[in-house]
Amino acid sequence: MNRGRELLGKAESVARAHGVPCASAGTNGGNPQAAILAAALEAGCDLVFIGAHAHGASSGAMTRSLLLAVLAASIPVFVMPNAAPVKPVPAVQCIRDEHRALGAVLRAWLDMLMAANDHGTTVEVRVMRSMIRFIQTFPIARHHARKQACLFGRLRRRTARADAELDELERQHERDAQWAGALAEAVEKFAAGGPLAELLSKVDHYAQFAWALMGREEGVILPAARRHLTEADWDKINAAYCAANTSTAPGVRAGGHEDRPFDPLLACLAGLPDADCLARICSQVEDGSTTFR
Repeated sequence: MNRGRELLGKAESVARAHGVPCASAGTNGGNPQAAILAAALEAGCDLVFIGAHAHGASSGAMTRSLLLAVLAASIPVFVMPNAAPVKPVPAVQCIRDEHRALGAVLRAWLDMLMAANDHGTTVEVRVMRSMIRFIQTFPIARHHARKQACLFGRLRRRTARADAELDELERQHERDAQWAGALAEAVEKFAAGGPLAELLSKVDHYAQFAWALMGREEGVILPAARRHLTEADWDKINAAYCAANTSTAPGVRAGGHEDRPFDPLLACLAGLPDADCLARICSQVEDGSTTFR
């Protein structure tokens, strides 16, 4: 469920950034084709758009089934054609991996709190503290600064078309740091006997904020960068990202050290989707000497 909310939140943020009014809806379980058709009929849609991100024989059969069901209801359908392969850009892949890791943390956090709220399962305060440490260490202290210095600055020099969006994202980066402090306070309040519902509400609001921020970076800034940055720009950005990823993150120690603050988090997410990205990021160590240009 939270994976679906994440994807919808990202899509909505991109639409709003482009000035497109939108609303979203999600449903759990059941038949996807029937649910999509029912939602389209209820909303009075005049067009159903089917993306091209799914792959494999089963997904192709599902697309054809949905296409026939929607057409049978006399609603026009637009099926997105498969795009030509795009040359991978190391820095872009790093940013997407960072987003995947943060998304995995937020989904796991929400799942844990929702299960406790609905079924009375245990909430691990130690794991939540590790989650906050991850957010403070990587997205806030490391990744935002790197994006602003390496990517945002070069994009500003190449075009002014993205300036308003870049300004807004930099403000959101500042808000992210404020959010981390608020989340830490909320966890300690819960640990001292505070209500679970209050903590769940706080984490849910932060997740929506983070999904929107990541959506705007992925759906607005990265496409703009691909359009406007030169090959020389990308060479320097990629070099900066590759150099940074060989350094060490605050609070993480090379193997064997007793201070391993992310171990509870890695154990909690072991085997879940995107846990591999999270483990790679948590293995990075920063010695304080890395600079971004």
